[in-house]
Amino acid sequence: MQNENTEEQNMASNHKSETTESHEQDDFTQRFLDASELTFTRSQVGTARLEIRNEVCHLRVIVRRLMPLSHPEQYISLAADEDTEIGILASPSELAPESLQILNEELDKRYFTPIIQKIYRVKEQFGIHEWEVETERGRATFLVRGLNQNIKQAPPARLFVTDVRGNRYDIPDYRELDAQSFHQIQRHL
Repeated sequence: MQNENTEEQNMASNHKSETTESHEQDDFTQRFLDASELTFTRSQVGTARLEIRNEVCHLRVIVRRLMPLSHPEQYISLAADEDTEIGILASPSELAPESLQILNEELDKRYFTPIIQKIYRVKEQFGIHEWEVETERGRATFLVRGLNQNIKQAPPARLFVTDVRGNRYDIPDYRELDAQSFHQIQRHL
C-alpha cells in the first residue's frame, strides 16, 4: 500500500514537472505564424481581427514591427493585447491581398511618422522646445520636452523626434536639409 502511494505521488510529481516545464517553455518560445493560415478582417467597429485557420479568432489584434528600421516589411509581432503575443509573422507579403491591406493599414496607424522636410524654427522656453516644420503631409507645430531623451540618432545622420504626445517625426538625413533647417538642428542639438 505504501509503495502504491509512493508510486502515485512520483507519477503525479513527474506529470506536474512535465506540465510546468512545457508551460515555462511556452512562455519563452516564440511562435512563428504561417501566412497561409491567417486571415485579417475588420470588425463592425473597425478594429483589425485575426483568424488563425482551424484554431482561433482574435477579435482585436495589435501589430508591431520587431525590426522597424532594418526590416520594416518583415517580422511583424501580432498580439491579442499589449502583453499577450499571439506570434510572429516573418513574411507578411505572403498574406492574401485583402489581409495584407488590413495589416498595412494597422502598421501605418501605429507607425505614423511624418518626414520632416524643412525646419522653420525651434524655439526653447522653460525646457520645452517648440518645433515649426514642414512635413510631406503639410506644416506642423509640436512640442518636445528634453531633447536628449526625445531625439534619437541613427547612423549616419537620421533623427527621430518624439513630441510630448508620443508622436514621432523622421528626418532621414539632416545633412540634406536646407541651410536654415540644418542650422536649427545644429543650434539645438
